[in-house]
Amino acid sequence: MTLVREGLLGPSYLYHRRLIEQSKTWSPDQIRAYQEPWLGRLAGRYGDAVTDKENYRRDPRRYARWNVPLLTHTVRTSGTTGVPLRFRADTLARRQKERAYLFDIWSRAGYAPNDLRVHYRGDASGGLFRFDRLENVWVVSPAATVEEELGRLRTWLQTLPPFFLHVYPSSLFTFIDLVGEDLFRRLPVRGVLAGSESFPAGEQARFEKEFGIRIAHWYGHTEYAVLAYQCRECHGFHFYPTYGHVELLPSDIEDGCRIVASSFNRMGTQFVRYDTSDLAVPAAGSCPADHFPRASAVVGRSQETFVDNAGRKRSLFGYAFGEDLDHGPFWDQIRDVQFVQDRPGFLRVRLVAEPWVDKDQIRRAFERRLPMAELDFEYVPVIERSPSGKRRYFVNAL
Repeated sequence: MTLVREGLLGPSYLYHRRLIEQSKTWSPDQIRAYQEPWLGRLAGRYGDAVTDKENYRRDPRRYARWNVPLLTHTVRTSGTTGVPLRFRADTLARRQKERAYLFDIWSRAGYAPNDLRVHYRGDASGGLFRFDRLENVWVVSPAATVEEELGRLRTWLQTLPPFFLHVYPSSLFTFIDLVGEDLFRRLPVRGVLAGSESFPAGEQARFEKEFGIRIAHWYGHTEYAVLAYQCRECHGFHFYPTYGHVELLPSDIEDGCRIVASSFNRMGTQFVRYDTSDLAVPAAGSCPADHFPRASAVVGRSQETFVDNAGRKRSLFGYAFGEDLDHGPFWDQIRDVQFVQDRPGFLRVRLVAEPWVDKDQIRRAFERRLPMAELDFEYVPVIERSPSGKRRYFVNAL
């Protein structure tokens, strides 16, 4: 049945499914042999300088191939870290290609093509929830999950057959809070599909252990230049070598390298050595899963950096969400957290906590993790989300 369903997803989907399976057996030399012709063509057309969003804003036609109406269409990034970027994407093949790679990632949580999903990670038109027959997905609007609608949401969820929950990492526990933990444990959730953000250290493992539900987690971005799945063996991120090319280049931010990506797209905007503004920690050693390029962690965006008391930029995730905070009941006391910086060397830590929170323990733990900044703690009833339901871990008010 799965093969029949996959056959209906299109020729580009089937091509990339075969390519993905082949690439999992490739040696490092075979991976280089596949990527070098792509990189050579890109360098011949556009040069080999590192680019950023401004290059594509200033001269969008320069980087667009086969930019013909109907063959390509305009895509717009969300603009959560600045001015949105508009670029061109392949109308026919891109969607099929994306499905091939995402379905491979989601299969790590047990997903098969056309399985039912509940999507809680963006605005939805038409009220609290709507059904997309083409995708076989119920779309729940975070913006519509107001207090007076929660009873209806909980009742409706109990009518669903087994499904996969599709969320942002930051909206997973928000969803659980909305429906109530007791009810969530009774829902027939087969797995969680979580991308577009990083989990704080240990949060994913704690969820899987506590709820007995597997998470498929990945790193990607709207520009479609690079994509990585989180490996269940090494817990790092493996970048698909047939999707695009990744470089981890030095950064001026402590404990982070810039993720620089080159897209392998035949039509639309071709991103060439594109600085994604995302940060990663290079991986050491090898992983038995495959020979894909790897990072041990994706630690957020360059915009998610604070300035310490010496004027040095540091990655917030690398310091604030350290592994040493995983031990004991520390995170059990905290339901949400946000860091705000309005002057160098100072961070305001906003916390939504349980009534029985040990404030002294919280203060000591964060001061141990962040000795390079003065901390001020503020306990609040709620931390506002974006309209799409994303949590803002860091607010740069400098």
